Amino acid sequence: MLSNLLSIGKSALTSAQAWVSVTGDNIANADTAGYSRRYVVQNEAPAITTYAGEVGLGANAEQILRYFDKFLEDSYIGESTLSSRWTEYDNIMETLESIFNESNTTGLNDTINKFFNAWQKLALTPEDPAVRTSVLNYGQMLDDMFSSINNSVKAVQDEMNIYIDKTVNRVNEISDGIAKLNYQIDMAMKTPDYSPNALYDQRDLLIEELATLIDVTTIDSGAGSYHVQLKTGQPLVDGQTKYELAFDSQKNVYQSASGSITDVPPIASNHLMGDSTYNGKVEYAGSDDFEYTLEAFYKTETSGGSTTQVPYFRASLDGGNTWIKNDDGTDQEWKIEAGVTTTVKDIAVTFDSDTNLTIGDRFEITPKKSLYWIEPTLGPENVTPQVTLTGSDNTNRVTGGKLAAYFGIRDDCCGRYLDELDALSSSLIWQVNRLHSQGSGLTKLTNVQGQIQIPDVTKISDEWVASDVRASQPLGEATSGNTWYKDMQTGNVNFYFYDTQTNEYLGTGQLDFGSEENFDPSTHSIEKVLNALDDVKIHYTDGTTSTNPVFNQPVVQDNKVLLSIDTSNFSNVAFVFGEDTTGLLAALGLNTFFSGTSAASLALSTDIANDYTKVSSGRVNGGYEVNEGDNTIATAIGALANKDVTIRTFWKTSNQTLSEYYAALVSTVGSDKLHSETNQAYHQTLSDALYERKLSVSGVNLDEEMTNLVKYQSAYKAAAKLITTADEMMGVLIGLKQ
Repeated sequence: MLSNLLSIGKSALTSAQAWVSVTGDNIANADTAGYSRRYVVQNEAPAITTYAGEVGLGANAEQILRYFDKFLEDSYIGESTLSSRWTEYDNIMETLESIFNESNTTGLNDTINKFFNAWQKLALTPEDPAVRTSVLNYGQMLDDMFSSINNSVKAVQDEMNIYIDKTVNRVNEISDGIAKLNYQIDMAMKTPDYSPNALYDQRDLLIEELATLIDVTTIDSGAGSYHVQLKTGQPLVDGQTKYELAFDSQKNVYQSASGSITDVPPIASNHLMGDSTYNGKVEYAGSDDFEYTLEAFYKTETSGGSTTQVPYFRASLDGGNTWIKNDDGTDQEWKIEAGVTTTVKDIAVTFDSDTNLTIGDRFEITPKKSLYWIEPTLGPENVTPQVTLTGSDNTNRVTGGKLAAYFGIRDDCCGRYLDELDALSSSLIWQVNRLHSQGSGLTKLTNVQGQIQIPDVTKISDEWVASDVRASQPLGEATSGNTWYKDMQTGNVNFYFYDTQTNEYLGTGQLDFGSEENFDPSTHSIEKVLNALDDVKIHYTDGTTSTNPVFNQPVVQDNKVLLSIDTSNFSNVAFVFGEDTTGLLAALGLNTFFSGTSAASLALSTDIANDYTKVSSGRVNGGYEVNEGDNTIATAIGALANKDVTIRTFWKTSNQTLSEYYAALVSTVGSDKLHSETNQAYHQTLSDALYERKLSVSGVNLDEEMTNLVKYQSAYKAAAKLITTADEMMGVLIGLKQ
């Protein structure tokens, strides 16, 4: 029994010593990031049976474990990924909000108002050079302001790309680190009763960092069988195997992939629904902030008494949740013709085949750098965060962490703002140019340079022929590539001709489409328009018509039309543009105030930028006179300040003033900032609460550890006293023999 007493004392001493060591380690690591409080697993040693009953043999310190609550840890990870997303989102939104700051008097809205005020002043004194110069100056200010806002928003996008690239690299580094820790843990666990607590802490710390970057879930099957995956199911770490994310263009990531992915078209990936028989490809050109989903369907068309099923497609910018609409709210449709390029928003789309399509076939085009999960055998999978046009997250993609914030800012916020800015500038350009192109300045014209690029055309045997398939498409169709294809109308363009020496009115002219009297945007292409310009003749006041066309064969320079008088047959002849019921002049940029089609390209027309006399303030009157004091056009342009106009994006059509539209855009930015601020505060509060609960379990409390230290120090002393007592008893027993 005395030997048992010594064994009991030894085990008590060993256990107390273990507790003191663990407590000391807890105290030492109280401020160590990721450290979980440790404790000793202590069990009673096997007992022996004596005549008096069962007698214990002390206690065994079997294992050192850490305080850890998997439920709390998972809850904290899930909430911290949202908190991280909205904290980052809100910080960046402050920058975007400052770009659209209209609190001072130098914002875009103020510049728009000053621009139209300048036109209103020109209407009072249309012959005044100073006022004309002022109109040009305010036009240049508009150019500068649109460019400044556009460039500032794009700079935020560029910065997001840098952040995304660095974050994706860090995600891949963390995945690699977790896979290596899984291996070390697996090796360590081969030792019985050994718990690699430090390795567990390191792994948990990496998981917590990973959760701030991207939303993940974990599955712990014990030892090194630990899995980390995106919430959408794609694994990042599977035991000791890691998977990577890639931030690249669709074309690059698919071309660099291996295995069966080589069967997918390299430019546009085909994600076909159902059993499709289509074996063609969809190619695209251009870039945009949105992803495009194209869906095929058939329409019944009758031609020549026979009925056929003709393939069409519709397009979505948010994964098929909503479809691009016409002004009347119906889905916009594009005809599928093999080899014919169709412009959908900012992307030129070409089907290389129009046969064997199945209803519901879908094609996903990603014309931007995106986030892909790389699977070695099946190929890349697009997991780019995506916000639908209704404001909800695509839950089949990444939705949390800083990556969700960066992509949300880059694509959803900046993408929408830039599109709305382009819609505003495009409407401004069209409305001003539509009026200006039908007017006259202080001088008559002998030539005019178009300001809008047209598709490639080639002169063959005195006929303009399309070298770009879009040039053969009707100008009223999206396939033509013309920005204002919805705005052109059936009608004609009037030209008035004058003697440059006597200023005498000579006659008028119109576009000549042969047997078709007027321009029809549903049938006439740019090549037909150029041929019609070739054939414009002067209808003289005496009822005769010139033998030769009045204009030189239109020259296309840098894809822009140059219209000039044929001086070899018409010396001393100048012209003035008159009423244009079609919108062709504005669509081609002839006699326009602005050039360009968007916020980035808006600029003063090169023809008027350095010549204020060409600013159209009046128009040809009923007596065919062009008077310097005529203010018809200046008055009409000035009135645009308070006129409701059509402004289109690809998800809505608005009818309001230009200033009201921009004010609504500024309000949208402010609303987005408030949304991010509210979400940040909400999720940060939840994350902090869960973190405190987590610390209450695994965190080190110094007061508690000091109490434990005293407790286990006393236990150590008591165990030592027990050994001393046993020793004394042994000495007494030995002394009895003597």
